[in-house]
Amino acid sequence: MADAAAAKFERMVVGLTHQQIIKHIDVLNATLLVYDILLNLSLEIEHIWRRQWSYLTVLYILQRYTPLFDTAAVTLQHHFALNLSPQYCDLNHKIASWSYVVGIVLSETILALRVWAVWKRSIPVGIGLSVWFLGCWIPCFVFLGKFLGAMEFAIAPFTKFRGCFISGGSNILYVCWVLLMIYDAGTLVMILIPGVGAFRRGGRSELVRTVYRDGVIYYALIFLMSTLNVIIVLTLPPDLVYLLSTFERVLHSLLTSRAVLHIRQIALHSTYPETTPSHELSTDVCFTSMMNRDPSYGIVIK
Repeated sequence: MADAAAAKFERMVVGLTHQQIIKHIDVLNATLLVYDILLNLSLEIEHIWRRQWSYLTVLYILQRYTPLFDTAAVTLQHHFALNLSPQYCDLNHKIASWSYVVGIVLSETILALRVWAVWKRSIPVGIGLSVWFLGCWIPCFVFLGKFLGAMEFAIAPFTKFRGCFISGGSNILYVCWVLLMIYDAGTLVMILIPGVGAFRRGGRSELVRTVYRDGVIYYALIFLMSTLNVIIVLTLPPDLVYLLSTFERVLHSLLTSRAVLHIRQIALHSTYPETTPSHELSTDVCFTSMMNRDPSYGIVIK
């Protein structure tokens, strides 16, 4: 009996230690999010809020600011509120998790539209990207639902306990991160193909470099984070499966927002000397037209 009690006490201490680690990381994530918003606020006012609005403006704003709800509000309440019941913790956890995934999908949608744009809005490419997108994300929603259904929360181990105490769960969440890895690997290839072609033809303007360079770097970073999340979910206890999930959620929002703002900033100030090659000029005009919602190209970052 004494051995069983000691083992139970040891498991509780380990669980509380894990919870403290995740608390500190999530506070850092929320701080990073707020810092980045404040850092880029002037650019955002100039290139988003003061421009003509469209459905893509709404997409940008949703993916930019919903992390304030799930990362800086719901998740931190999950960690620091007093004497939460297991039922409330379960609801809180599900709200935050679904908001994470929806926010990541919104960010990936904007990035996917940019990939479609560099293929000059090709109809076959658009269909292929849509099928690829749905083929990876629909199963992710299914597996996320199973993961959330398997999560278990215990009654607070002592009075005035802050946050929720995870007592069990599943590692099936790794499937979502694997699917995200597969999706990002595919879209990385999709942006590399026209990017390599543009540079071989001599495309060296700042706008062309920005679109392709940022696209490759961002997809590579997201792929790396998804890989780390797979490793964490498969190797660590259930109460640590969210160790880097919040960071990846914030990373998606930050990278997507910076991609949009950077391209708009460069496009607005682009000038072309008379010696600019015609193929490079046409590429820049294509991207600039997309910034301004020209009906002949009409899309990505308006």
